Amino acid sequence: MARAAALYEADGTMRQAILLFKYGGRRTLARYLGRLMVEGAGRLLDPSQFDLLIPVPLHPKRERTRGFNQAALLAKEIGTGWGLCVGHRVLHRVRATEAQSGGRREREKNIKGAFAVARPGRVKNMRLLLIDDVFTTGATASECVKVLLAAGAAKVGVYTLARVE
Repeated sequence: MARAAALYEADGTMRQAILLFKYGGRRTLARYLGRLMVEGAGRLLDPSQFDLLIPVPLHPKRERTRGFNQAALLAKEIGTGWGLCVGHRVLHRVRATEAQSGGRREREKNIKGAFAVARPGRVKNMRLLLIDDVFTTGATASECVKVLLAAGAAKVGVYTLARVE
């Protein structure tokens, strides 16, 4: 199950907001974008069906360069809105990857083996909701879900701020 609160259109407002948030250093946008995700979930998914939010991690080098992980900031806002805990540092990016581009096969190859669960006991038998900013081909989300299920998660859903049409 993968859901998104909004569409990511090439010339759209959501695209502009995400670019400002992610690459323009506008961390304060996390509050508004996170609230959009909280409010938008009512028609998309039932938060009570999940035990823990898991933000898609950045590689530590990329997170240091950017200064924050946008998925973690969104997850924090969603967790506050829904009363759910965020599993920070449960899922790790263990391999740096190139910025995702190209088609689905290229993205799948690029992301394969990039994630690991550092604390399997934290996800065992848990119903998890993976949080990210943009769902493009689903390659990143699929790889994260695969790793979390292999670590013993009972269920993993995906919820992103925006989805590319």
